Amino acid sequence: MAKSIYALLDDLATETSVPSVQDKNGKELRKYYGMVQHTLPREALPTSAQFEDAEELLTWAEDAGILHQCLQSGIQSRIIDYRAIFKGMKKDDVWTPETGQAHVDSAEWKIVIRPEAKVNISAAKEQATLDANTKMAKAMKNNGLDNELIIKTLGASCGAEMAQKIVDLLN
Repeated sequence: MAKSIYALLDDLATETSVPSVQDKNGKELRKYYGMVQHTLPREALPTSAQFEDAEELLTWAEDAGILHQCLQSGIQSRIIDYRAIFKGMKKDDVWTPETGQAHVDSAEWKIVIRPEAKVNISAAKEQATLDANTKMAKAMKNNGLDNELIIKTLGASCGAEMAQKIVDLLN
């Protein structure tokens, strides 16, 4: 069974397949090593707790000075994913360019959930939305904005009901 990204970020221990490499004349440049165990550098990766939380992950990338690089790397990986999604098919399906395009068009970005955590995605999203908008509301309140303007502003990102709930929590 493959190791989860969370376990990998906790212990940084992994293994990589190292195949043999030969030049065009058949001379062995690297012998076959099979699966080789090694570690990943702590300073180059977030902890599993940082990876799990959007704000902590953003802070980690900003503090490490690699936010732009992380975003670009994610987009590059997504393009590779889209290509695999486009040509992918299920057993007994008849693939056409149209079905491939439909699969790409309907593909969603996914959050990687800690395997041992049985998290309700919609509840987690709602909590993240509440947390982010509460921070924004506190900043607006600290800058002298009245409740009506805060509710109107937050309503665009989290809806009027949640905006009212946030303002009620702040009062």
